[in-house]
Amino acid sequence: MNFEITNELIDTIKPYKENLTVTISIDNKEWKGRNYKSDFVTIDEKNNVGFEVFDNEIIVFYFTDHYHFEDYSSELEDGEDDYIKRAKNFIVELFKNKIKYIQVYKGKKLVTEKYYIVYSDNSEERIGGTWWGLERFLDPFAKKVKKTTIYKFNKDKGCFE
Repeated sequence: MNFEITNELIDTIKPYKENLTVTISIDNKEWKGRNYKSDFVTIDEKNNVGFEVFDNEIIVFYFTDHYHFEDYSSELEDGEDDYIKRAKNFIVELFKNKIKYIQVYKGKKLVTEKYYIVYSDNSEERIGGTWWGLERFLDPFAKKVKKTTIYKFNKDKGCFE
């Protein structure tokens, strides 16, 4: 591995790791085909869950979305955890709580996606999503359909279901 932080992040999922197949790639290429240095860790390949560690940033990816953790673009506020601790906490929250995934279609076109962590008290926190604003204008008469999927990590199977 390229970074010690990778081991720390893998340790955060230790309680869930029994039936997981974790793969780590250290030979990575960017979209133009040039090599770059990172640890690309896949936790649940079927559902695209994992993280990528760089020298000053961590990207946690889940299903069709991702979240960046870094401290270089702004100052930490008093009492705010550093990016490594924030990434660890986020990963643990993904594994221990339900994930609500909402898709909104206009006709057959996906116009927005939203992700929420659903806590044990049924409160929700939005963690991501995408909005394709111009798509909704393509067919103003198309029916709007909302599809909700709930994911939960299955420790026995080692994947999100």
